[in-house]
Amino acid sequence: MSRIFEQLLKKLKKSENDLLIRSSGSTRDGGNEKIRSGQSYLYKMRGMESEVIEVRFVDNVRGSALSQALREALKRYPYFQTKLLEKDGDFYIVQNDVEPVVRKTEKLARLGSIECGHHLIDIIYYAKSAFISFHHALCDGRGIKPFVETLIWYYCNFRYGQTEKVEGVRLAGEPLLPGETLDPFMHLYECNETKQFPAFTREAFALPESTQKTDGDYRYEMIIPHDAFMRVCKDNNATPAILLSIAMSGAIAKIFPDYDKTINANIATDMRAALDCENTFKNCVYSMILPYDREFAQMSLREQATQYRQMLALQRDADFCKHEANAMLGLFDKLDQLPSFEEKQSIMSFFESMLLNTYIVSYLGQFVLGGNARYVDEIHLYNAGTAGLGINMISCGEKFVLDFKQSFASDQYGKAFAAQLNTLKIPCKISDVIAISTPTDKLVKRNA
Repeated sequence: MSRIFEQLLKKLKKSENDLLIRSSGSTRDGGNEKIRSGQSYLYKMRGMESEVIEVRFVDNVRGSALSQALREALKRYPYFQTKLLEKDGDFYIVQNDVEPVVRKTEKLARLGSIECGHHLIDIIYYAKSAFISFHHALCDGRGIKPFVETLIWYYCNFRYGQTEKVEGVRLAGEPLLPGETLDPFMHLYECNETKQFPAFTREAFALPESTQKTDGDYRYEMIIPHDAFMRVCKDNNATPAILLSIAMSGAIAKIFPDYDKTINANIATDMRAALDCENTFKNCVYSMILPYDREFAQMSLREQATQYRQMLALQRDADFCKHEANAMLGLFDKLDQLPSFEEKQSIMSFFESMLLNTYIVSYLGQFVLGGNARYVDEIHLYNAGTAGLGINMISCGEKFVLDFKQSFASDQYGKAFAAQLNTLKIPCKISDVIAISTPTDKLVKRNA
């Protein structure tokens, strides 16, 4: 009898989920909205680690103001008041009637768990910091950034009485932009396959720590004056990501003067413009390569920056981006043919051990703060689970904020990078080591 009752409950639950999947998606009038662009983040054996944006204010955070700000921000971004439902190994985004709750704590919730109402974002605060956790299957850094800017605007409105509009910050009552909820990986792209696409090898120098057994997750924070960094960029035809890459690769070359392979900076790159989905909040990123070798090391900084600009332009070519997108779509189509979560997880297991040598760079860009910049001290982006070395960079007011994410505790890379900046007369401050832990999701019950 108990088995019959259990089967009945299971059927009822499936029927309820099917109805929810059909009747809503990123918005109330959506439906049957399967996660495609973020599929690679859904099948990790232990779940995907939360990404965290930490907004560090100059004053202690007031929970009431942050709660009000969240309510107003969600009116503009309905796709962040959602949850995922699993069906035959696929995940669908549906509206979540449970209102997100701001909590005063330093403990991050597992996204998708009952602790945070099964949401894919979570907002907590403690002392001077507000922590915005988000799931990478839902969106990428550029997808969450406008929401955080809106949240900051409303927080400063309720906390300090600021009402000055900031151009570029989206407010409650404003309509969604065209294509804002579009998934860029629902169809193949037409591109000129006869074009000679750039060929950059991922066979590169590996940091020795990358293949060693990790004893935890760590990060270092670095603060760089915005104007000093941009002065060197402008004087040498560089962008912030290019200057960061040249300095970091040069630092690694000094640590390992006998390096026997190219030192690669893997740059997380936005594909939105190339795929004609400029406004989408969903994942739309691939990795570009900036190689560093002994011949490159002998060039002047301006020559290096100019060459990197040319390399990035080749890899940003619309046909090349569409070619790369089609390759990703091939994997997603293969996943669609598998009938269960376990089989999809099995085919995606290679992501667990995938390593992009030598290191990874992600530049989220400048946060739009306007006059509210005086209330914001720093903004950080980090997550646990990095293999080897990754660097996140954010422009915040008068500062560039860097977070060195590592699967090891050594400070040699941060200090070597600081030394490179010193030769360019760019001052910086680097923190002591910080142990970090961002929890994995709880979207499904996993065997591991």
